[in-house]
Amino acid sequence: MNQIVRLIYWGSLAGMALITSCKKETEHAPSPYNKIESFAVTTDGNGVINAAVNGDSILVYWPAYVTLPATVSPLIRVSDNASVAPASGTAVKLVTGTKFTVTSQSGAARNYFLKLVLNQPAIRFNENVSYAVLKGGTFSINTNRDVKYLVEDATRTKAYLVNPAGKEDVLSISFNVRNNIHYVDVTVPENISFSEGAYKLKFTSDQVSAVTAEALVGIIYPESKRPKAAPLTSSVTIKRNGTITFSGTSFIDMKDARVYGYNADWSEREIGTFALESFTGTTATYKVPADFPKGTYELGGFDDKGMGIQLRTSDFFSFWSWMNTRKNYVEITGAVTITITD
Repeated sequence: MNQIVRLIYWGSLAGMALITSCKKETEHAPSPYNKIESFAVTTDGNGVINAAVNGDSILVYWPAYVTLPATVSPLIRVSDNASVAPASGTAVKLVTGTKFTVTSQSGAARNYFLKLVLNQPAIRFNENVSYAVLKGGTFSINTNRDVKYLVEDATRTKAYLVNPAGKEDVLSISFNVRNNIHYVDVTVPENISFSEGAYKLKFTSDQVSAVTAEALVGIIYPESKRPKAAPLTSSVTIKRNGTITFSGTSFIDMKDARVYGYNADWSEREIGTFALESFTGTTATYKVPADFPKGTYELGGFDDKGMGIQLRTSDFFSFWSWMNTRKNYVEITGAVTITITD
């Protein structure tokens, strides 16, 4: 082998050794990285929401003006050579706790959890109002003034009455605009389980809810059910601590009776109270207190011996307001005398 050939031979061997050496130096261990680099949700007509990844939490800040879907198909970018399950573009539930697992090339797995944060303001009530409604009737609430920050969609917003024990009964609602004013129209079902009375109002709207501090809603009786008393047709003598019974129709939620008279200037004065003993739909019985002023009174008279008797009934007729309760009475009529004795 001449010198030139030997040089070429040894040069080839050296080159091959160098190539082999370089190949060994560029070999890499499997990547251990398993991070979520970015996480984005595309919304219908409202652009892209980019999540913030903090520790093992994927924080999705959802704007209040965008309809909240049941599922989303997020676009997820992870560390090089890593994989994510569910895969990017897969439909998943848009709820806090949805899990994503990123697995590195080396097989190390890391779990991430979706945390949904709704940028929705708290519902606010104006409680300087009252709503009186019949069963089966509807009342309207100004959503610019009297209840704020509802999502104006009856599939996403619900209304309830809440009784003193905390029990809820659902109401029907619809959102409407009249004369450029937005309203939520609230209907009390005819078959609602609650009786006539005052109740707190509750709204849930997407992920927020609120209940009024006061019982703003009064379910009232129809005027056809207002009690009526039969007139007295004969004079009555009652002993102190004795009882007197009045008859009539539709007696409802009866309470103590007011007994009044008149001063010389015809202004009213309180004589006393008859305490309710019992009542049915057609009768109401009252006890005359031991200290009731004795004497003979003229029912319906306007002088110092005149007497008027009003049987108090439910507050829930016609006008009703939690801020200014108006007492409702059934007037006893008749041109007779009533004598109170020992």
